[in-house]
Amino acid sequence: MNKTPSADESQQMLKWLNQNRQMLLDLYKNQYVAYNANGLIAHSENLREVLELAEVSKQIFSIYLVPRRTASIQILPIRFRTVAWHD
Repeated sequence: MNKTPSADESQQMLKWLNQNRQMLLDLYKNQYVAYNANGLIAHSENLREVLELAEVSKQIFSIYLVPRRTASIQILPIRFRTVAWHD
């Protein structure tokens, strides 16, 4: 079996990840997940365990480490003041 996903398979897996990101954050924080376009294959805090379970499935998969938390970033505008210099 070819274990390297094709460009189309990679795109489909990325699509699944993006569509299910909130579910992963809710259920699998700080865990590794093995997944493909069809769904979740394995999960654990132990990467070796996830790799072993995913390999046994004989499916093409990707691994993602679900972050403990997410943060939003707010970019604030910078305002410059003109200062006149006098001798």
